[in-house]
Amino acid sequence: MSYSGENKYFSFRDGFCETLSGVTVGSSETALFGRTIAKFFRRFSIGCDCFRNMHILYALCSGISECGHDVYVCENTDLPSFRFGLSMLSADCGIFISGNESLKMSFFGADGFPVSSAMLTRIMKATPAENSGKCGKIMSCTSFREIYINNLADTFSDTGSSIPAGISCGNRSVRSLWLEFFSGEDESLVFQVSDDGQRVNAYSTEAGFISHEKLILAYAVKLSATGQAVYLPENFHYSADILTENSQLEIKRFPIEKPVPPEVIQQRFLNDPLYMCIHLARNKPEFIHTVKSLPALASVRREIFIENPEDVPYGKTIQETDGRIIITRSGRNHITLLAQSHNAETASEICSDWYEKLKNNS
Repeated sequence: MSYSGENKYFSFRDGFCETLSGVTVGSSETALFGRTIAKFFRRFSIGCDCFRNMHILYALCSGISECGHDVYVCENTDLPSFRFGLSMLSADCGIFISGNESLKMSFFGADGFPVSSAMLTRIMKATPAENSGKCGKIMSCTSFREIYINNLADTFSDTGSSIPAGISCGNRSVRSLWLEFFSGEDESLVFQVSDDGQRVNAYSTEAGFISHEKLILAYAVKLSATGQAVYLPENFHYSADILTENSQLEIKRFPIEKPVPPEVIQQRFLNDPLYMCIHLARNKPEFIHTVKSLPALASVRREIFIENPEDVPYGKTIQETDGRIIITRSGRNHITLLAQSHNAETASEICSDWYEKLKNNS
């Protein structure tokens, strides 16, 4: 997923919307936006990460309720716990409000995965729904944090004491969540948690930097050892296919713009990084050995200013010799090129070639 576009107040991209630079959004604008979102879903769960955004949370709930839809409210929660609780509420849309300098609203479907770019585009272009004759309910509910923690503890009952690993995270609530399972004091393995807990990189004194993609691939190898097929999104790194050629690993790709297959939801690791990292780190020697055996995942990203982005084949994945290029729209007049290959040199060459092609044709 990538940039979907802009309306009067927000920029829409990658499963969320964010206030435009220089634009201030208050309660009245947020309530109007709630009435717009009410056109597309039936039952909502809305949470926020701090009391600073509480007025935005209830304004959004008010707009949705005015259109006759029910809303569950999760005050002062963290994003991993919020996503975990969506299925328990039978909500078909989860909205998580965060941000300090700019307001950000992340959208999730009933499956806990971000909504598609196509849905974001529909929301962006829509007008507010009419008020209903009967308002929906606004119901307060738990943050699901303790339920989420207990679920993970039950799943990994063999871990015993905290797993030795350091935790680096700027979000205090998410950091404390990870410290429920990790010691936070080991320097030989450190998890670097970002994006409200949705993305994780790692650093090991034995294996060096381990990207989020390599963590996913390491888990895929571990899961395949049980005889299961592994589901990865179609835009996941090109090098993953090497493993299917040289081992018994069976990778099945799924399209990111269509409903997520049930098998992906059951595997859980793609939308729950904490679950994935507990699974990997509880057997550190095996984890490091797996990481060292993985193929190189080289990526080069470059952004281009384009006067007529509509003429560019964005949203396309184009296979090249020893790699591929993914073209996405990243702004009103900006295109992002993402080249993937087995080594940085080849990825750079692919990216440079396509940069010249697009610049010459713009």
